[in-house]
Amino acid sequence: MPGDNRRIRGPDVSQSPLLYVSKEPGNKEAEARRAGRGQAEPRAVFVKAGLLSQAKGSAYLEAGAGGTKVLCAVYGPRQRVAGGEQRAEPRGRLLCELRWAPFSRRGAWAAAPAGLTPRQAGLVMQESLEPAVRLERYPRAEVAVWALVLEDRGSALAAAVSCASLALADAGVEMFDLAVGCGLSRGGGGELLLDPEDTEEEAGSGGTMSLSLLPALNQVSGLLCSGEWEGESSVEAIKVCTEGCQRLYPVLQQCLVKATKRKIPAPQAESG
Repeated sequence: MPGDNRRIRGPDVSQSPLLYVSKEPGNKEAEARRAGRGQAEPRAVFVKAGLLSQAKGSAYLEAGAGGTKVLCAVYGPRQRVAGGEQRAEPRGRLLCELRWAPFSRRGAWAAAPAGLTPRQAGLVMQESLEPAVRLERYPRAEVAVWALVLEDRGSALAAAVSCASLALADAGVEMFDLAVGCGLSRGGGGELLLDPEDTEEEAGSGGTMSLSLLPALNQVSGLLCSGEWEGESSVEAIKVCTEGCQRLYPVLQQCLVKATKRKIPAPQAESG
């Protein structure tokens, strides 16, 4: 608009700064696994609950410095809207939506892991969370879980499950236990790499695994595999993922305790 000096026009063409990141094999990112952590060691995790004021519950999870970032919000329980005749349902319904931001990944390979569409990824997350939620306590109601992967640097599906579980607990939804997710990739030499980064997922032999666990009950709530897994290798991979979930469990518990304490009003000092 001529004469409108209140608007600033941006460039017609933009480039992602990630295009200029060095991809040489000797850079720090490529050497992170060998120098920073072992094959069965997960990345350091930062988690926080209760970020979004407009949602009933919310959580944010970041795996590794500059690594995978997931934001999750929970709405409900709310009355289920159904067309036609409404029947009394003995259990509530859990609705999950998991999406990847357009800028979340480097390169042009699939947005969702293992060739999943966003709808399929949401169903996988729903199947992983349902055993943890006491849906029978919410008849004729539904709980909506919305998760967005802001940055995908590997193991995004597992991170989304952990983040969504924490958001459900922050919303006050009754649960049997937290669902903790952990990813794994099989390297070119057959080594099992826990909590792989995106470069490790791409460079692997095609075998990836994402496992969800209810640690207090020692129950696997979800398992998604791609590639070929034989008997002994699959058993060992599940064991490594289970141990990874057990290591992450106290971190989520501590985050939930801190979020709960922030909600409790501080006692007022008595005057006089």
